[in-house]
Amino acid sequence: MLWIALHLPQLPLDAALRCRLRHISCEPDPYDHVPIVICERNVVGWCNQLADDAGICAGNSEASARALAADLQALPRDPAQESKALEEAALWSLHFTPHVVLRPDGLLLEVGASLRLFGGHQRIATQLLSGLLELGLHARLASAATAGGAWLRAQTAGITQVFAHDGDISAALDSLPLHVLDHAQAHLDTLAGIGCRRLGDLRQLPRAGVARRFGQALLSELDRAYGTEAEAHQWFEAPAIFDVKLELPARVEHTEALLFAARRLLLQLTGWLSARHAAVTGITLYLHHESTRQRDHRSTAVNIQLGMPSRDIDHLALLLRERMGQLDLIAPVIEISLKADQITAQAAPNTELFPTPSSDAENTGRLVERLQSRLGNEAVRQLSVFADHRPEKSVMSSVLSYQQAARRNTRDAVADTHPHCVRPTWLLPQPLALHTHQHKPFYQSPLTLLTGPERIESGWWDDALATRDYFIAQNEQHVLLWIFRLRTTSSTHGSGWFLHGLFA
Repeated sequence: MLWIALHLPQLPLDAALRCRLRHISCEPDPYDHVPIVICERNVVGWCNQLADDAGICAGNSEASARALAADLQALPRDPAQESKALEEAALWSLHFTPHVVLRPDGLLLEVGASLRLFGGHQRIATQLLSGLLELGLHARLASAATAGGAWLRAQTAGITQVFAHDGDISAALDSLPLHVLDHAQAHLDTLAGIGCRRLGDLRQLPRAGVARRFGQALLSELDRAYGTEAEAHQWFEAPAIFDVKLELPARVEHTEALLFAARRLLLQLTGWLSARHAAVTGITLYLHHESTRQRDHRSTAVNIQLGMPSRDIDHLALLLRERMGQLDLIAPVIEISLKADQITAQAAPNTELFPTPSSDAENTGRLVERLQSRLGNEAVRQLSVFADHRPEKSVMSSVLSYQQAARRNTRDAVADTHPHCVRPTWLLPQPLALHTHQHKPFYQSPLTLLTGPERIESGWWDDALATRDYFIAQNEQHVLLWIFRLRTTSSTHGSGWFLHGLFA
């Protein structure tokens, strides 16, 4: 087993500031260049770098902190926002494993079964931290063979990323300071007085004396970290449906400013889909507008329809960007929400060596989806076969569809309509009348008939009767032409020979 721990030491501060990131609003962020602290019961608990540079530290009273920095911004702690931030981080983590555990100030992930799929624990760790940064959260990451061991390593001061995991859990944990143990906090001075400052030192003490002096809970926490006592975990459960809202910190009047906030919702969506082994074929982003005096604008729905199921965040973000680039806001936006409308089961991606027809179809589908998002569904069309033997009426333009059954039916229709005929890929808009030379049709040179005739008598029902004999002909330049001769001619038809198509 391999556990990854994500410790969020500044969670209250991140939860308060992440909604004020300047990427969401076009206005300058007043919190960018001022010292900020999070206070609880008038006591400083967390501070940003500028507050730390001013000499403010956790445990100071709010009054003394203001004395050190006149422009100090003191914000109250918001447990509801902290819980919401942790849930968003958990939804993102589900992208890598269904085994996610919520801690009061972080997450635990069991990723042993996911290493091969994502290319190793270093790539998983890098992607995890990158996603958390997009969510506005800063984490310390560590890994170990046990959940408790990974959690203790992640709390070590000064460590932001620990990618390596040690086979010998003792070597990985013995050098850690005692303050990483929750049940040792009340006894740190006493333990330091007897020369016990690290986990390895504590393990050398007689267990009976430690249990009698400091309590059995301290030993149990230590044993769980080293793997000598079993751990029980309550896995995070994703909601049954995905419908997530995000309140914006300011009025947004431009769609470009909304994309950063929308990506936060997409991060959670892709993790939720991965946990359910599913993908979406349709999502809707709702833009909730500010009410105006002239009219109460409630919301604008931005619907994204996918030709093929997907849970790729970059692909979904690209489609959303293309669609919102064409949108004019009817009123400022104060809140957005994302809903997964159409969900379908999808297994994990196959680690194939060579491209397969399914992967080629996915690449083509994504290209068309992007074109439809940018140009509109009606602008991207396909040629489909119509049941008519007249060439000019046998192919029609229709809105492009990606259903496999539709593509199969189209191929079958082509085979059924012309089972023994060879047709050119290029038809002239209007048949071109040909002259004859020595009783042979002429186009740049006398033509030689190679195959034919293919007789067509059709169209009596719509007053466009066609009675023709089609031939494949060749000129002296070896160009293959598709020509026909009218079976009934008149003086207005000239020779009765026409050029209708060219073979590539």
